[in-house]
Amino acid sequence: MGVQLDLNEDVGHPTFASPHSNPIVAVEELIYAVNTPADTLDVIDASTNTVRFRINVGVDPVSIAVKPDNTELWVANHISDTVSVIDIDSESSFYHQVIATIQDVDVESLQTNFDEPVGIAFANNDKAYVALGPSNSVAVVDVTSREVTGHLTINAQDPRAITVRNGLLYVIAFESGNLSQLSGCYEEDIDGDTCTYDAVQETHTTNNVLSLNYVADIVKNPKVPDRDLFIFDTSTDQLEAQIEGTGTLLYGLAVDSEGNVYIAQADARNVDNGRAGSQGHGMAEMENRAFLNQITKVDCSTLPCDPPTFFELEPLPPDHPSTGMALATPFAIQVSGDDSTIVATAAGSDMVFVVDAASGSILGRTEVQEVPRGL
Repeated sequence: MGVQLDLNEDVGHPTFASPHSNPIVAVEELIYAVNTPADTLDVIDASTNTVRFRINVGVDPVSIAVKPDNTELWVANHISDTVSVIDIDSESSFYHQVIATIQDVDVESLQTNFDEPVGIAFANNDKAYVALGPSNSVAVVDVTSREVTGHLTINAQDPRAITVRNGLLYVIAFESGNLSQLSGCYEEDIDGDTCTYDAVQETHTTNNVLSLNYVADIVKNPKVPDRDLFIFDTSTDQLEAQIEGTGTLLYGLAVDSEGNVYIAQADARNVDNGRAGSQGHGMAEMENRAFLNQITKVDCSTLPCDPPTFFELEPLPPDHPSTGMALATPFAIQVSGDDSTIVATAAGSDMVFVVDAASGSILGRTEVQEVPRGL
């Protein structure tokens, strides 16, 4: 079984603020949840809501995935650069023990090729994928040998949340961007104008003085890459689709049975906040709303996908959500079995909320505790 611990004793270490993606799963009567500061996987009895025991894993566990045949549970350890494989076959003599540790270290340099794993998804019982944010890639792992057999290149910053549905791997980049760019223009008032940043002019003509005596603006430039959602065929590992314009900070990902993709995200208003000129565009003028909290829907029932559409979770500026109705930082997200309902968390508002998948209407919400990041 697992290691028996006094659950009241002080355990853990200072948090590294590691990112979570799918940090909790249910398998029959048991709930498995990462205990990131304690470096454990906590096993919870769903009938009594009590922690049965803890299984020691690596440093900063952040994500969980269950092998399709329900015999193994994989845990991504963000700081250890490993994945812990745990036996969850109740008939096995190794039940609830770590039976393997997956890593990928260069034998000559002793440097990891498995840096900061987050999301895990199984294509089937033989192949799994692990998102590696710093390297902008997804590792392909042979489930039987526990070896990394290849990498999928993600041409965007920090892939974290991944999932597999109907033979397709879906990947979102956390810091996907929103086409914004610093614009070094000299007009006295350039609000609303798009002007590209002239690097030669700034570095040579002004003698490398980049921060003095010129007007800068933040604008959206259609030429700036904005790659957000990537879809791969799990049988060939070939890229099938690449979607832009889904948001800025992409936290959670879910796909329904028809191929509709739902992304929990916060869309940055830095273009409004960073405008130059005589008008005030600070946080006071923006009423302290730096992001729009949204769920993005992308219809990928046939490829190529349709353009993204957005479910607004709060009134658009200048209006504000009423007291207790804010849904800040949409994070975890799931789709109901009949595809009719979306359940998501608002990590910044300590809320779980329910959305109609067709209309985007909010059907209900309930308060929870401690920055909910998983469902």
